[in-house]
Amino acid sequence: MVESGPAADWARKQVDQGRVPVAVLGIGSSHGISDVVAFGHDDGRKATTDDHFALFSVTKPISALTVMRQVELGKLSLVNSLTDALPGFGAGRTDTVTLEHLLSHRSGIMDTQLDGGTPLREDLTTAEQAFYAGSLVQYCNVAFEGAAAMAEWADGRPFEEQLSSLATDTGAKGLTFHTDCNPHTVRGAEEQGLDVEGMYKKRHPGAGLFGTATDLLNLGTELLRNSGKAVRPATLAAMRRPRTTGISHISVRPKPLRHTGLGFQMPANESELLAQGIYGHPGWSGTEWWMFPEQDRCVVFLTNVLDTPDLGVDTNELFNAVAAS
Repeated sequence: MVESGPAADWARKQVDQGRVPVAVLGIGSSHGISDVVAFGHDDGRKATTDDHFALFSVTKPISALTVMRQVELGKLSLVNSLTDALPGFGAGRTDTVTLEHLLSHRSGIMDTQLDGGTPLREDLTTAEQAFYAGSLVQYCNVAFEGAAAMAEWADGRPFEEQLSSLATDTGAKGLTFHTDCNPHTVRGAEEQGLDVEGMYKKRHPGAGLFGTATDLLNLGTELLRNSGKAVRPATLAAMRRPRTTGISHISVRPKPLRHTGLGFQMPANESELLAQGIYGHPGWSGTEWWMFPEQDRCVVFLTNVLDTPDLGVDTNELFNAVAAS
């Protein structure tokens, strides 16, 4: 059982040492969910295994899976231009921003605030150019609004409806952009100057989802099975293919360096890890969702504190605990 295993011990340690107030850890495989455990209290609220958390950037691979469903249906191409879907985007740009660029942080779009009162689509269409598309790598949240716009252009349905279909098909029905799921309060936002409620109103396809450990484990088990319920095996393989190797990164946080595929991230320095082939994504709020194909494992770690690496939360320790379990 996970409750007494090394991964659970690691999660419990983060709470016991005061790095995070609450933690939910889940482990699954292609055979299903192995276990989910919860630790800690936050302002009198005891963490439970069914709690929703703000996923922040764990949203990105889920949105990417949603968009890639349109690619495998032949309705959309990785080389389609964002201006096909949004003719008003990038006035004055001489380059072409493609879907591949958007999903791999190579769009050259200068990122916009996660919060603020401007509609997200307007943020995107008026965003300035940071570099020529494809020439560099720079993490960009608003690019995923561009990918969502392209999925809507291809399919005709609102993006949230498309993502809901993915969630239903994979047993992740608790995934939502709605705050009525009673998520845990995010800690550290005031220090970072982030208006969390303002961010929630954006319903951001790069950072706005809420979910439970069970939601992410159910989706992860389908990816490990390569069942095709999320995307087809060839699509998943393409999403896991690094698109940023050998390209210069513009980054304010150089470590840990990770390669980017289409929505998914992969550890760049596997020499530090017991496992190879890991893919998934972290979230600013301390959330983690990773698949270990060689070990047939999926791990979910959910908490509610911004910038947990700065507080001593080392996910390489978690990766190695999962790989050895």
